[in-house]
Amino acid sequence: MPSASEMIVQTLEEAGIEYVFGIPGGGTGQIFQVLETKQDRIKTILVRHEQVAAIMADAYGRAAGKPAAIMGQGLFMGSNAAFGIMESMLSSSPMLVITDTSDGGAAQRPANQSGAGEYGSIDLQSMFKAMTKYTTLATDPKEAVLGAQMAIKHAVSGRPGPATLLMRSAAISGQVDLESPPFIHNASGFLNTVKPASAPADIERAIRILNESKRPVIIAGNGVHVARAHDQLQKMAELWGMPVATSYKGKSAISEDHHLALGMVGTYGQETANKAVGDADTVVVIGALLRSQETVGERPDIFNPARQRIIQIDIDERNAGWSFPVELGLIGDAKAILEQLIEASEEIAMSDLSHRKEWTESIPARRDAGGFHNQPEMHEESSPVKPQRLIAQLQATMPANTIYALDAGNNRTWMAHLYRAQQANTFYSPGGTAGMGWAVPAAVGLKLVYPSNPVVCISGDGGYMMTVNAISTAVQYDLPIICVVFNNGTLGMVNDHQPEGHKIASEFHPTNNATVAEGMGAWGVQVNDSKDLPDALKAAQDSGRPAVIDVIIDPRPSPDDWRAGSWRPGQT
Repeated sequence: MPSASEMIVQTLEEAGIEYVFGIPGGGTGQIFQVLETKQDRIKTILVRHEQVAAIMADAYGRAAGKPAAIMGQGLFMGSNAAFGIMESMLSSSPMLVITDTSDGGAAQRPANQSGAGEYGSIDLQSMFKAMTKYTTLATDPKEAVLGAQMAIKHAVSGRPGPATLLMRSAAISGQVDLESPPFIHNASGFLNTVKPASAPADIERAIRILNESKRPVIIAGNGVHVARAHDQLQKMAELWGMPVATSYKGKSAISEDHHLALGMVGTYGQETANKAVGDADTVVVIGALLRSQETVGERPDIFNPARQRIIQIDIDERNAGWSFPVELGLIGDAKAILEQLIEASEEIAMSDLSHRKEWTESIPARRDAGGFHNQPEMHEESSPVKPQRLIAQLQATMPANTIYALDAGNNRTWMAHLYRAQQANTFYSPGGTAGMGWAVPAAVGLKLVYPSNPVVCISGDGGYMMTVNAISTAVQYDLPIICVVFNNGTLGMVNDHQPEGHKIASEFHPTNNATVAEGMGAWGVQVNDSKDLPDALKAAQDSGRPAVIDVIIDPRPSPDDWRAGSWRPGQT
C-alpha cells in the first residue's frame, strides 16, 4: 500500500501544481522527502521564513491562475505564514496550505510544538478556519489524501482563495488502503467545473440600462485580474465608448495608455478618474468591492446611488450591493459575464454611439485638466531623489512589459498614483491586509510565472527589511528580480502623520540596503542623485542577477500633498 505522503504528492501532480514553497519541519518532512524524487515535475523552493513562502504563493497564484502549495510545520504555518495566507484570502488568490499538528502521536499527552487543539496545545484548526476558504483535519492516511484533493478543489472553485490540509501525525505517516471505500479517484476530475455566468434575462437588462445611459463609466477591480478578463474589459469599453477607471487592486486592468483609460479612482487616484466617475450617470463595477479608499470615504460627488445607476459584477453574490445599493447585480465570473455582455451588445453598441459621443470624446480634455499621471517634480533632478522623479525614471527606462510588485506605505501610493501602466496585467499589490513586506517575496513568486519579463519590486526601506531574506532565495534559484527601495530612513506614512518635534518609533538607523543584498550574492548599488537612476536601472537589468537599487529619497514630499479629501457634512 502507498503511504499518505506519496499519495499527497501524487495528488499535487494530478492537479497540475508545479511549485511548493516552504521549510521542512514536523511531519511534513516525510512529504518533502517524496518531493525530492519529483523535482522535474514539482519544484520545491526553500524559503528562509514561512511568511515569505505564503507571499510567494499568493503572488504566484494571482499571476498563474492556479495554486502553488506552501508546506511546513504546523505552529509556524499558522503563525508566520498567516500574513500571506490572510492576504491570499482577501485578494482571492488560490493557495494550498499543507501542514501538521505535530501532536507526537497522542494529542491528549503533553507534546512540544503541538497544534492539536487539546489542552496544552494550540488550536491550529480554528486558526486556519478563520483565515481560509476551507480547512480539513485529517486523522488517518486516507483522510489526508482526500483532504488534499478537496483543499485544491476549494482553492480554485468560485472565488479563489487559500485552503488548508491539516494532518495529525498518524495521518501523514500511515499507509493508504485503496481497496475499500471511500475510494480515491484522480484529483483532476474534481477540478473540471466551469466558472458561472449570468442568466440571459439579466444580461438583457444590463444592456437596456447601458443603452439608456449617456455617461457610462467602468470601475475595473481585482476581479478583472482574477478572471483574466483584460481583453474582454477593453473590448466592452470600446464597444460602448465607456471610459475605464480602476480600483487600486485593479490597476493595469487596462493599459493606462488606452484612449479610454481614466487611471485609478479613489483617495490616492487620479483627479481625472474621480471627476469622471462623479459625472457618470451609470457605473459598471467589475470585481471591485468599492472600499472606502476607492470611494474617497463615500464622497457623494463621486459615488451616489441616488443619481447613478449601478451595475455590479462579482463572483460572490455577497459582494454585489455590499457598499452601495445596486440597480443590477450580475453574479459570476467577470470574464464569462463580459463575454455575455459583448455578444449581446455588439449590434446595439456599434449602431448608435451618438448620444455618448460627447462623453467619450471628453476624455483627452479631462486628462489634461486633471494632470493625468503627471506632477512638476517628475521632471526635476535632485539629490536626494524626489519620489516623483524616481517614478518618472522608472517609466522612461523600464520596458513596457515590466511586471511590478508593490508594497505598503507611501512608496506604493506614489507608484500607483503616478506610474502609467503601459500594458494590461502588469501591476500586483497587497490590498487585502495591505501589509508591509509583501513586495520582495511577491516579486520572487511573480518571476516564476514571468521568466522573460523584467520583474520589479517597489518597496520602502521599512517593508524591504521585513522580508529581505527573500533576496537569498532569489539568488539561490537564479530569479533575477530588481528591487527598488525608497530609502528615506523612516516609516514614511507613519512619520508623515506624527507632529514635528514629536516623532516616535518611525525613524531608522541609516542602512545601505544594496550592501546587504550584495552580501547575499545579489547585485546592488545605492543612488543618491536622480541623474544616476537610468544607468542604475540598466545595469541592474544587465547584471542578470537579483538586483537591489537603494535610492536615497527626499522625505519631504508626501502623498498628503495631493490625496483626495473626504466629504464633510455641509460640503457641496
